[in-house]
Amino acid sequence: MSAYAEIGVTTNFSFLHGGSHPQDYVHQASELRMPAIGIADRNTLAGVVRAYGELANPDVKHKPKLLIGARLVFADGTPDILAYPRDRDAYGRLCRLLTRGKLAAEKGECRLALGDLMDFADGQLLVLALPHRFETAAALKVLAHLQDSGAEGVWLAASLLYRGDERRRLARLQRLATTARVPLIATNDVLYHHPARRPLQDVLTCIRDKTTIHAVGRRLEANAERHLKPGGEMARLFRDAPEAVAETLRFADRIVFSLKQ
Repeated sequence: MSAYAEIGVTTNFSFLHGGSHPQDYVHQASELRMPAIGIADRNTLAGVVRAYGELANPDVKHKPKLLIGARLVFADGTPDILAYPRDRDAYGRLCRLLTRGKLAAEKGECRLALGDLMDFADGQLLVLALPHRFETAAALKVLAHLQDSGAEGVWLAASLLYRGDERRRLARLQRLATTARVPLIATNDVLYHHPARRPLQDVLTCIRDKTTIHAVGRRLEANAERHLKPGGEMARLFRDAPEAVAETLRFADRIVFSLKQ
């Protein structure tokens, strides 16, 4: 089986977005014998605590390396960025960044701009996660800002989610990564640990959008593909870009921070 580390995990601590508990992901990653798993909730580090605690559960036979991160969601139109601190000092900077965003917003919200990240980028591994439709020039501009930020490294995320134009979009992302001189990294942009959780995630989407399952329409995910997948399946999906799957292991190896510190 091909080795693969998933870095794009959203838990139920991303309110009304994630359909699985952090503990569920730890057990599923263990069952799939994944070498590493990255928890990156929306503008919060809350989900990583439960995941870290679950690693002590004796039922978790294979213990994946837990990568501590956050999905930075910006108020200024910047695409989402996955931020993973390399070491303890960088973790402190990420905490201060999130604190700044929460102090600038109403209770329960977080207001960040790209400039805020620039102030705390030192030691962070940053992964640009573009929306399904994007403008190349704008993406190149963001990548250039990240490369000039003092970050530990910059990557471009690629996902293959069975939306009908995957091969064309992957080729476009490959060209973008080559132009920007950043590595392409694979992620399934995970919302739940197992496909059986897709109906629950649909309900969460309806609650978030204040509508019903009969009226929500195309705002639901098109399928049940956004779950943890084994390395062999990710290697099959990314057969046109095998380096993107291999990059997930190099990415995980660069992170030395753990909550035990």
